[in-house]
Amino acid sequence: MEKPLEEFTEKINTKEELIFYLEGLSQAQQAAFREGRALLSEKLKGKISKELKNFFEKMEEKGMLSKNPEQQYSFLEKIKKYLLSLPEVKLEIAFSPSNDFLKNISLWFKEELGQKVILDLTVNPKIVGGAIIEYQGNWRDYSLAREIDKLINDKLSHYEGF
Repeated sequence: MEKPLEEFTEKINTKEELIFYLEGLSQAQQAAFREGRALLSEKLKGKISKELKNFFEKMEEKGMLSKNPEQQYSFLEKIKKYLLSLPEVKLEIAFSPSNDFLKNISLWFKEELGQKVILDLTVNPKIVGGAIIEYQGNWRDYSLAREIDKLINDKLSHYEGF
């Protein structure tokens, strides 16, 4: 993968962020045919996020994004297809995570799974701590609530014997 594209996709950690950038890419595709043969970053000045604009500028500097509207559209379509092909990990945690936490957990999944993933995040205070993770049909409950339930059930079954 080209370095600017890799740098760009590293900023996308959650499903919410993915949707935001996909909308920006769709907006860019619509703009590709407006204003004729011009740089995409110029066509979209003030209309897209700073990160997306910077990405387009880097790709233009490297000659990977031309002034040709058909090539611009095709380039954007390839990026959208790539982003949509990234596997999704459903992650249920008890707190609203910081950006640093999301970045670190994304890096951990990338190292463990050998590829970039998109986190479909759910905040559920009822799990108390830990996480519930689902990936490719495999579901694991590493929550503190599960451990508490197990402990309570063990204690109750112990007292039922009396």
